[in-house]
Amino acid sequence: VRVTNKMASNVVIHCKSKNNDLRIHVISPGNSYGWGFRVNLWQTTLFFCGFYTKNGGGVYDIFKANRDINRCPTNNTCIWDVKDDGVHGYVYDKNDIWFKWKWK
Repeated sequence: VRVTNKMASNVVIHCKSKNNDLRIHVISPGNSYGWGFRVNLWQTTLFFCGFYTKNGGGVYDIFKANRDINRCPTNNTCIWDVKDDGVHGYVYDKNDIWFKWKWK
């Protein structure tokens, strides 16, 4: 998973799975945060992240095995951009998922 901050201000992100807390990270403008893992045998692996920005925030499923195992073909990496209007997911260069900010 790779999350890139495309905003002009910092993004605070906190990602977790059932078994892993990846802790809080601050992503400065133009920079990325990412991590690797293996999908479990039952293909139920799930990572969700809380995003906090000056424009809003929310908690979203950033890797969900049954949705993403075939959706993230670029080097087996799920690519997400944090923008002013929310979090955008990509397949190659095509934006296919958009999570709008839930709160401001």
